[in-house]
Amino acid sequence: MSDPTYVIGIDLGTTNSVVAYTEATIDKGKTPDIRVLEIPQLIEAGTTEKREILPSFILVPGKHDVSEDSLRLPWDDKKKVAVGEFAKDRGAEIPHHLISSSKSWLCHTLIDRNKPILPWEGPEDQLKMSPVEATSVILKHIRESWNYSMASEDKSLAMENQDVLLTVPAPYDAGARDLVVKAAGMAGLPNVTLLE
Repeated sequence: MSDPTYVIGIDLGTTNSVVAYTEATIDKGKTPDIRVLEIPQLIEAGTTEKREILPSFILVPGKHDVSEDSLRLPWDDKKKVAVGEFAKDRGAEIPHHLISSSKSWLCHTLIDRNKPILPWEGPEDQLKMSPVEATSVILKHIRESWNYSMASEDKSLAMENQDVLLTVPAPYDAGARDLVVKAAGMAGLPNVTLLE
């Protein structure tokens, strides 16, 4: 990528995710101005607000669990799943429709991490995701949130045009790190640098 405007750090957490950023070019002797992105997310059905923390939860609702238009986001009115605070809260009430700890599933070598198994023990007739796909859904929400908040007037500021650093746990083996890179690519972030 040529001449990014920002360096973006994504802490993709098992429980919560946070995004921080600063200018890519800092004048010598100056301290970087590091900011935390306030991530738009559903906080209750039909209500979007910005929060510094994005809970790393995905709600895969059944037909009668939430109304279709209650999952709308400012940048996408056709969402079928929810990511973040509402997903965590509503998912606590309907746990068989909640995907949590998707990042932890990426290093679970006793399962096929590309196979749609989540939500674990969820109904067989509902949408299921692989751990890789679930991780990509969270990263895609982060990318779309950034693009909505930071690049709606200048497409060159889109997250995919910036220098993106993505944290991974130090114990991740090469296979799990490769799956994180795959998930990032599926989320529209083909060029990320992993940080242990």
